[in-house]
Amino acid sequence: MDPTDEVSLDTVESPPPAVTRRRFLIWSGSCAAGAVVVGLGAIAVPPAVATMFRDQNAGWTPIGRVDSLEPGQPDLSTPGTVVASSFSRTVVDAFMPAEKQRTPVFIVSEGGDRFTVFDSRCTHLGCPLAWSSTSHEFLCACHGAVFDQRGEIKGGPPPRPLDRYDWKVDNGVLYVGRLRKGAS
Repeated sequence: MDPTDEVSLDTVESPPPAVTRRRFLIWSGSCAAGAVVVGLGAIAVPPAVATMFRDQNAGWTPIGRVDSLEPGQPDLSTPGTVVASSFSRTVVDAFMPAEKQRTPVFIVSEGGDRFTVFDSRCTHLGCPLAWSSTSHEFLCACHGAVFDQRGEIKGGPPPRPLDRYDWKVDNGVLYVGRLRKGAS
């Protein structure tokens, strides 16, 4: 080939691009970051998606009869009384199999078919509450929280009043539904 001959660019093959250390580190770092995102997504997405499809109003659970006292059932007939009781409910967790769990509650009879059903845990850190029939207060032994019979804060560190369950009376039976956070 004569140096004066024209060379076509189409016939000249360029060497493949070299894999530099910089290009390799960028590529491998991107792959590692992608693997971490996929792994975290595989863990975080199923519980988030499951809560969207869960029926929030499902699960009215019976506590006891309102009009007649049966053995082993709480006496809900006397207005103004606070009754400690519990109910069994199937708890569904995103990572654990569904299981039956006893849930303690306090029921305040307001007369007739009117009730307030409180969660039995303190709204501060979830410690168990006790009802004092002498002072007519819910007391938390852990951090000194005090709630009145309406669930309002009387003292201590709780951030909000007691949490309450939705309730209904159907055919003389008191049912509890969804737990609602106490109003702040």
